[in-house]
Amino acid sequence: MAPRSNVSSPRNGRLPPSSPAQAPAPRDKAATKQKMTLQDLVNRLHPTVKEILFTQRYFWHVAAAVLVADSILTLAIIRFVAYTEIDFSTYMQQAQQFLADGQRNYSQIKGDTGPCVYPAGHLFFYSIIHRLTDGGKNLRVGQYLFGGLYMISQALMVAIYQKAGAPAILLPILASSKRLHSIYALRMFNDGVAMTIMFSAILLLANHKYRMGTVVTSLALSVKMNILLFVPALAVILFRARGFWPGLVDGLTLVLVQVLVSLPFSLTHPFEYFSQAFDLSRVFLYKWTVNLRFLPEEVFLDVRLSMALLLVHAGLLIAFGWYKWTAISRIGASSWFRAQWRAKEVLSPKFIVLSLLTSNLIGIICARSLHYQFYAWYAQSLPLLLWNVNLQGTTKAILPIAIEVAWNTYPSTNTSSLLLCASNLLLLLGLFKMDHAGLEASSSTSNGIRSKSSSASGTQKKD
Repeated sequence: MAPRSNVSSPRNGRLPPSSPAQAPAPRDKAATKQKMTLQDLVNRLHPTVKEILFTQRYFWHVAAAVLVADSILTLAIIRFVAYTEIDFSTYMQQAQQFLADGQRNYSQIKGDTGPCVYPAGHLFFYSIIHRLTDGGKNLRVGQYLFGGLYMISQALMVAIYQKAGAPAILLPILASSKRLHSIYALRMFNDGVAMTIMFSAILLLANHKYRMGTVVTSLALSVKMNILLFVPALAVILFRARGFWPGLVDGLTLVLVQVLVSLPFSLTHPFEYFSQAFDLSRVFLYKWTVNLRFLPEEVFLDVRLSMALLLVHAGLLIAFGWYKWTAISRIGASSWFRAQWRAKEVLSPKFIVLSLLTSNLIGIICARSLHYQFYAWYAQSLPLLLWNVNLQGTTKAILPIAIEVAWNTYPSTNTSSLLLCASNLLLLLGLFKMDHAGLEASSSTSNGIRSKSSSASGTQKKD
């Protein structure tokens, strides 16, 4: 038998190390190291590690570990980091007027930092907190309650990530925000309340429970108006998945829930309630803005800026609706609406989740002003959005750090607000560059949908 040759076959693309013609110079090795990408690092991982981090095989194992660690961290923050009073005492004063004083005129419900400018669900929730904390005197109990609320929101978001096909590597990032822990556990803002309820709605919608998902969305809206930012994508989802008339009924259900929630106040003082709980003309103070600090104050307060942002908001929603959330750009508006009038599509959970989160992001980008607690509106969606955007790996890694730094810069500066706006816009650009038809893996048609008749199972889930 002939001895085994050391020379590699040209067919496999390798040359012997001793080949002088192909031996790389030290300088070339250094250049190779410098050019190593994030994907190269991932490829060097052990197969088991890659399976744990980048698939869903061990998703719930990692999720359990992250949630336990996050619970311990949250308890430590409550125990060792000082509580910060901002609006919680005002919430308690408003609840006191509703509970003990029997006040039903919304214009008369006030606190140290101003009137009640949130829908009735806000008062109902904080009335429960008022009773459980002895009128807000027992702050530590309140913090533990909000710590529990934070963990519920995290558990819901983990379930949403799993439904959207996210890998387990995103879960530790989900639990890493300093500002988010503060919003829930140290300041007890109502933003966390509204978003936790909204996460429940997103999970229901991702499971094709459209009627119930709409009802829960309305319950979240009854706590704070920012939930309106999800409504454009919700309308598209209901129209596509339910057809026109059932989708319209679902939309009216959202309105009906708001009417029912308002009854303790609207039966006697309807104008005062609706004009104050849904006041779209509010002007925020310049000193608290996180996103537009780089503008002069006179520009920030100018009504023309508000109108310009509103137009940009509408334009971005139309662009995503036209090119990404529907097939209108491919087949035309009239053809699409005729096809959708009676059709019911089986939308993938990933499409539902990303559409809702993108709609919310568009509203955040176009907001007249963002306060620090508004970070809760989208902090927990950032890892999932960044994982799916069409951007370079290094950019994906840098963006969440940049956004977190901007939200943790207090007071905000020209640099931090520009960094935040640029990062949010870059994220939205990456989402627009995505192949939205491709993310609906369950579909069989060209526009990323699957009709009821062409469904593999032949069934459509209904509420």
